Amino acid sequence: MSYNRALLAGIAFSLSTLVVGCAKQQVGGFAEIDHDKVAHTYQFRYQPHKLDQAALNAYITQRCVQQGFDKVDPLPEEAGTLPDYKTRWFQCNYKVKS
Repeated sequence: MSYNRALLAGIAFSLSTLVVGCAKQQVGGFAEIDHDKVAHTYQFRYQPHKLDQAALNAYITQRCVQQGFDKVDPLPEEAGTLPDYKTRWFQCNYKVKS
């Protein structure tokens, strides 16, 4: 029985490693994993202790500006499906001008 558990644990680890490798890792330690074109949002996955927050902010700001937006609103950070990873959505918006 313990052999089966060890085998399953090895398969689960291999699959999680494969899933992590599927998204292109950016220089700042983050990966863009989803994009909603209707809501103008981007989702990123990262390990908080390895994240370069300034690089992530610059990257998402550039993506929003390319689409004609001038403001980025970060949504709350969430626990990722992989151990030690977090995810966060960012929404591209317009600044309110008075």
